[in-house]
Formats: sequence, C-alpha cells, structure tokens
Amino acid sequence: MREEDTSEYWDRKWSLREQRSQERVTLEGSDGETEFDRDLHAQSKRKEVLDTGCGSGEFALKIAKIAKRVVGIDISATALKLAKENLRESKLTNVEFRHANIRRIPFPEDSFDLVYSRRGPASEDIHNLSEVHRVLRNGGTFMEITIGERDKQNIAMIFGRGQMRQFKGQVSFVKKDWLKKAGFPKVVSRDYLGTEVFRSLSDLVTRLRSAPIIPSFDARKDKKYLERVAKECVTDNGIETQVHRVVLMARK
Repeated sequence: MREEDTSEYWDRKWSLREQRSQERVTLEGSDGETEFDRDLHAQSKRKEVLDTGCGSGEFALKIAKIAKRVVGIDISATALKLAKENLRESKLTNVEFRHANIRRIPFPEDSFDLVYSRRGPASEDIHNLSEVHRVLRNGGTFMEITIGERDKQNIAMIFGRGQMRQFKGQVSFVKKDWLKKAGFPKVVSRDYLGTEVFRSLSDLVTRLRSAPIIPSFDARKDKKYLERVAKECVTDNGIETQVHRVVLMARK
C-alpha cells in the first residue's frame, strides 16, 4: 500500500492545511477547475449525490444548495472533523459526512444519481471505479477532475520522484479504458494544461508540504532538490511549473 493511500497520511496533510499560510501563486491558462465545477453544478440539480474524497466539505456544501441530498466520504478523520464543523455553520439539513474508504463504499447498489471526485481517489484503479459503478443508479453519472501525467513534471524530474512518475501512459486514455472495464459504456475526457507561477521558493514549499505532489517530501532532507528548483525553474515572475488536469465524465 502506498503511503498516500492511508488515513494517517491524509490526517497529517489536513493538519498541515489547517496550519498553513496561503501560498502566493498565480495560474496562467486553465486548470479545468472552473469548467468542471460549472458542469458538476449543472448535473447536481435535484439529484442524490456522493462526493468521494470530500475533504473538509466546502464543495459538497455548495452542491447541497441545489441537490436533493449529498453524502461526502473521506478516509481522513481530521478532514471530516472540519467538514462537520462547516456543516454545522451552514445549517444545511440535506448533507451527511461519513468516515469511509472508497474501496468499500458503505451504501447498497443504485443509491446515487451522481458520484463525483475532485482530485480524489475514485479513479485510482478499476476496483474503485467498480465501486462507483455499483452505487450509481442506471443512467447515473460519474464525474471527476484528476491529475494528469504532465502535472509538476519539471519539479518531479529534479526530485527523481513525484505523484505521477509511476503512472504509465496518458491519464485520459488509461482512465477511459478503466471506466469502460468497470462497466461504463459512455466515457468522455478533456485535458487542461496551464502554468502555475509561485512567487518564491517558500510559497512552493508550502504547497509541497500540504499536497501529495512529491512523496515523502521533507524540506530539510530535500534541500538540494529545492536549491535546484530555485535555479532551474525560476523566471522573472517566479518559479514556474506545469499544471495538468484531466476531466472525465461517464454514464452508467
């Protein structure tokens, strides 16, 4: 099992996110997030919706304003504590957050009209996608925005490791194939490429500490790699790195 597949790993990451100051970063081009959120919002109206990897729940609460019902699941107890606090503040009554692993979604077959994942674990493998297919009703929709193979590629090359370094092939092609093998006959995908510009090295370090970009990242132990990043990836505007997102939509 990979470190990033454990609840302990994500509890640490969410604790760091609570403590972190916001990194200074700008996006050039599109990372697909705005388009995905718009399309998901349109698909959610009056639907029963499952958010896999819901994190602290902010997005699930936005969807709940137009959906019939929203359930969020996550393996991180730290994230779910934040989600339940956010739920109490929202005063919404059609939302539930559960501690659960997507490898065994705690709902029977045909429970939801829509399942979505925002950079979550849903398409990590065919097993997870088969679980998604199981809990969807006939005619239901799965939507995901996930990390593409070129994301943070220049930084991963310097470190010699990265969250997408072990992925073989083009994410959009491979995951479309997995979805079809999991039982989805209709699948479409879109790729988005952009550039993130971090104002300084410390802004990049803030991101690397709180996101699974570089496995087992440690600013002290990885100092030599960070020094190379500061030299090789710097421009007049800051430290540049690629953003690659893949949007997937599948019908059951």
